[in-house]
Amino acid sequence: MWRVLQMLAVLAFCVGFQSRPAQACGVCVELPEYSLADRILSARVIVLAAPSPDNPFRFTPVSVLKGTPEQVEALPEIPFLVDSVLRSAFRANPDRTVLMVYGTGYQDKAGRSLPSGWTKGFLMTPDRAHFLETLRAEGQGWASGAPDRAAQVAFFSAYLTHEDRLLRNTALIEIHRAPYWLLTHLTDAVPTAQLLQDLRNPNRLAYAPALIRLLGLQSDPKAKERVRLGYQSALRSGDLNLYDWGLAGIAVDGEQAILEIEKSLERSERTADEKRFLIRSLADGGTTYPKLRPRILDVFRHQLDKDSTVAIWIALAVRPWGTNALNPNFEAIMAQNDLDPATLFLMRAAIEADEPG
Repeated sequence: MWRVLQMLAVLAFCVGFQSRPAQACGVCVELPEYSLADRILSARVIVLAAPSPDNPFRFTPVSVLKGTPEQVEALPEIPFLVDSVLRSAFRANPDRTVLMVYGTGYQDKAGRSLPSGWTKGFLMTPDRAHFLETLRAEGQGWASGAPDRAAQVAFFSAYLTHEDRLLRNTALIEIHRAPYWLLTHLTDAVPTAQLLQDLRNPNRLAYAPALIRLLGLQSDPKAKERVRLGYQSALRSGDLNLYDWGLAGIAVDGEQAILEIEKSLERSERTADEKRFLIRSLADGGTTYPKLRPRILDVFRHQLDKDSTVAIWIALAVRPWGTNALNPNFEAIMAQNDLDPATLFLMRAAIEADEPG
């Protein structure tokens, strides 16, 4: 039974505290959960490919960067076709190549096992070749065991202003996935004008979470004003990227933003998903800025007194803080008889974590 409760709690964490927009829409595209950098670092085989002499619409390996020629020969053929854009590139320079990666299978967030197969990377350039070489050298330990997230942030942040948009996008994906407390040193890492331009571009919508978080770290008054407009609007409407605007607001306005988030939590039209994202923004804000935790704990205490349905998310939020400030609230809720097992498990864990050994 204990194992079942642990699994329920982990499932609740994975489903509820992921960095996703607060609402879905038909035209929105989320960033990949398993990035190209992940695929490169965990690849079984990496090759450079070019159009086949026998069929100019099919790719064939011309250089092996990882693995052996015998391994490449034993793999399925590269399934991708040479599209019109790449055909133009190859006509202009027949010596160009495309990165292809054959990776192991992996599990997505829903627990589905996805099979091994080829992934098309990018058309190679000197800058991209240098990126690939450096990534493989510095990231050798990232694909196994606990990754060094600080080292990852340091590596990818260097590409946030690169002139190659593909490399900038790759960096934004990894910044998006990093714990927020590892990003606070990136103050002014990207020009405010670039961040604002990307936020206005509907084709850059998938990168908005990372852009918003970086905007909140700017020292530029213009950036701060844009963050204030953004988080106040999101808190009123429950808009997309509610979590990210809340977090950026905390970075800019501290306790004032926390007050606004508390007001938003108490709005009658606030959905369960929206509450979860607001609680998560408070949680990550408190982890990043410990001096704000007392005020955030006050908000959590009031929420627990009013709405026991948020208890599971608040228990997740405060467990890393090592505080027993909410134990009386958790104990009062646990005294109820209608709690689901996952909520009960997490509140017990939160209380027991603060008990002397």
